[in-house]
Amino acid sequence: MNLPKREVWLYGLEQLALIIKMKSSVTYFNQAGGHSCLQPSVEGILTILDDETKTIINGLSDITINKTNLTIHDADKIDLLFRTNRIDYMFVDRKRLEDSMEAWIHILIDQSRMDKYIFKGFNESEGVITWNNSD
Repeated sequence: MNLPKREVWLYGLEQLALIIKMKSSVTYFNQAGGHSCLQPSVEGILTILDDETKTIINGLSDITINKTNLTIHDADKIDLLFRTNRIDYMFVDRKRLEDSMEAWIHILIDQSRMDKYIFKGFNESEGVITWNNSD
């Protein structure tokens, strides 16, 4: 049975979100890349990540503001931000730095470290972190 393609535009997103890449017939779009106003998309499922104090979003915004691709140095800083905020199951995907930007970062998921109380039954290892674009 083929499900119809569904699209979700995340332009009003106020929280930090993780899109786990998987077949879902739902494609998520967001405005990203700062003033470049790019519109990347990915198929998967979306979940909101706990960032009540906005510490992670603010850190990500500081590192990526107006960038349309990331450097290894940026990726190292983002990985450190994740670890210091108890998100030790995600790492920036170094092979996707050219496709990562402000408000849209390709990540790898370490299933052995993922909190099984939050994410249960998933074995996917790729995703995208997204949040509100700065423009």
